[in-house]
Amino acid sequence: MKEPIQKDPTGSRPEELMVKKHRLKVLLGGIPLGCNNIGDEAILASAVSIFRELFSAVEITVCTADPATSERLQVQCAPLYGFDPALRLSGFARLAAEHDLYCWCGATGLSDYPAVGVKLLKAAQKKGVPTFVWGVGMDAQFNPAHFRIAGKKEKLLKLAGFLTFRSIDFVALGERWLIKRIYARLKDALEHCRLVVLRDKESLDCLQKSGFVNAIYAADSAIYQETAQISPIRKIAGVRKIGFCISAQRQLMDEQSLIELWHRLQTKGCHIVFIPMNPITDRTLMERLAKTLDPQKIEWVNSTLPADVQAAAQCCEVIVSSRLHLLILAANVRTPLIGIGRGSKISNFLKLFNLTSAGSVEHCNFAKIEAEIERFHAGDDSAFKKRAENVYAQMRQRLDFAKNILKTEILRLQSGEDF
Repeated sequence: MKEPIQKDPTGSRPEELMVKKHRLKVLLGGIPLGCNNIGDEAILASAVSIFRELFSAVEITVCTADPATSERLQVQCAPLYGFDPALRLSGFARLAAEHDLYCWCGATGLSDYPAVGVKLLKAAQKKGVPTFVWGVGMDAQFNPAHFRIAGKKEKLLKLAGFLTFRSIDFVALGERWLIKRIYARLKDALEHCRLVVLRDKESLDCLQKSGFVNAIYAADSAIYQETAQISPIRKIAGVRKIGFCISAQRQLMDEQSLIELWHRLQTKGCHIVFIPMNPITDRTLMERLAKTLDPQKIEWVNSTLPADVQAAAQCCEVIVSSRLHLLILAANVRTPLIGIGRGSKISNFLKLFNLTSAGSVEHCNFAKIEAEIERFHAGDDSAFKKRAENVYAQMRQRLDFAKNILKTEILRLQSGEDF
């Protein structure tokens, strides 16, 4: 057992004393990092900065598919366990055992890919590694790709329903069973975590349906994202620039109405600034949709660095997005937001600013998008900025509270109090 931390007569901070005995080794993962999602990279960069803020000497290893992460963030890189089927869970367990703690950080993983998060947490826990959940979100519905029965199974279950004269919906029963099982697995894994911090109040409410009630909520770590000094695009006097990101993950159903909106905006003299948060899939989609637009009034943000994207958002009059983290990066620099719903996470974020989404990707309200753009242009952007200052003050306060708990828990571990 390690010796408890003693008070230093020289006035050193407790974490500095801890570092003298043992350099803190942190493993970050649980989301598909390095897979062309700029929002995930913003989460990662902010999580890394939080650990470095709390502990002056810390070694951080990140599970990622992008080896360039090592140089960019000055961290060690490990394979993307949990998302690469070629990687065995036993390998992750051995990796986790080489660290002082494992942290599942960020994104909407509690509903998008909860089974992956649970497997990684349990693998670390079985090795006796302390586990933490930091800033993860949860939508009102689980990812339909994993929690809806389709294909051959759906056909067989529907056939079984016909045999009962449709008195039993076996498909619905099967889906409810899947959800009940993942709730139980989540509860079991999270009950063995040292700390569970969620992204927002709505995520906390969703998670409590599992029966796990020992979580707190703070805010998305990406609100700490810094802005690049040089923007990929620049402001031009008299030119209105409207930023757009249309996600290819769940595509907009009415593409023609979107194209017509872009034409109307260009007719008003606006430049359409395309900001693909996935530089491959989002860009491919928006390039296809933009083929009939005036190329002289189109700009592209080509950088994949969150700091550059945030700088570009700062140069726009308004940001319209069906990707949550572009909205977060825009709000960081107080650029007004218009969100297109894709699950509940965008509506939850907009609600903080007294805004509502312009429908969903299935039923988008393009008239509202156009009206909101003009409302902000007419002067309501100042009201947004004022509201944003209050919202961010509250989010930072919640994050500071959560960071203090995180620091306390890790210091307790390192002092030997729990060993």
